[in-house]
Amino acid sequence: MHDKFQRAHGRPSLRPLWIATLLGLAALTTQAQTTPPPSGPAATRQAAQATSRDARVSQLIGKDVRNPQGEKLGEINDLIIDVNNEVIHYAILSFGGFLGLGDKLFAYPLTVFRHSMDRDELVLDVDKERLRRAPGFERNHWPDWTSPDYNSSLERHFGPGARLMPKPNAHLLRASKLMGKNVDDTNGKNAGEIQDLVVSMSSGRVRYAVLDFDRSWNMNDRLLTLPMKSLRFPADAKVDLVLLVPREQLDAKQGFDKKQWPDVNDPNYRRQLDATLDRLGAATR
Repeated sequence: MHDKFQRAHGRPSLRPLWIATLLGLAALTTQAQTTPPPSGPAATRQAAQATSRDARVSQLIGKDVRNPQGEKLGEINDLIIDVNNEVIHYAILSFGGFLGLGDKLFAYPLTVFRHSMDRDELVLDVDKERLRRAPGFERNHWPDWTSPDYNSSLERHFGPGARLMPKPNAHLLRASKLMGKNVDDTNGKNAGEIQDLVVSMSSGRVRYAVLDFDRSWNMNDRLLTLPMKSLRFPADAKVDLVLLVPREQLDAKQGFDKKQWPDVNDPNYRRQLDATLDRLGAATR
């Protein structure tokens, strides 16, 4: 009856249009449900960036550690980094006499911290009695991180996740000792020094190193970012690091002014930087 009324008055039927629209919407819905999400290294990196923040080691050392109530417990004294596997193992905390803990230092696995997604903040949700019982060490007597006895003491206190699992070519160093460390080229000539390291405390990754190059390299007083794999870390901590990227692969235009650091968490900056790090990583000898 409705169609007859439309034909009688010279109006086209809308039923075919409704049907076509519904079929179109159904097709779009099916496509959205069946289209797989982006995959590969770029997608993995984007997902990681959405849940982690980068931070400069120079700004993390000395930073306050608080409990969930916002009360200061202590501060970060150092980070223990496996430089060959680009992983942070421990944050070294100083409680500054809090709870009668004296001047000792304490190695806390990153897994025990709560991380902020919008601030470079570490929250330690541990009761006071557990803080008192944590295995500590003297400032002038740092432990052997690979010692089974020391690892067992951490595991007893923090649980299985605290044990340092052996990794190929593991080489643990204090982050504070890397700051200002000299870097030579493959011919043994001075190239510059490490100005800073940028890390993700939530993922436990060392994202990259920031180098200040010698004037002879003509970088126009700009700092350059380099992947950790572009550096060789000799077993002897007193020996200079070695830059493995050929000089001709470095471009001052991809650096930044020493006095004007970028926002290391800016999505556009991170996207451009990741492309540069991938290129330099591939150029590593």
